[in-house]
Amino acid sequence: MEKNRVTTEALRNMEVGETLVFNLPDASAINTGKAIAYRVCHVLRCKFKSISDYANNTLTITKLPYDTGAVKTNG
Repeated sequence: MEKNRVTTEALRNMEVGETLVFNLPDASAINTGKAIAYRVCHVLRCKFKSISDYANNTLTITKLPYDTGAVKTNG
């Protein structure tokens, strides 16, 4: 699915494992989109993987599960 604007609502509505491609006007919009995803991941308790394509002005974002980073032990 392709969109032309990165919004908190668009990121919130994504399912874990889903990938969206955002067609953006310029490099500044790509950087802003990545910043929005970084900020929202803390609220939604998930992670976002982003791939920037500055030549084609696209930002691909995949929603990933949240990893607490806690060390698991047996016992």
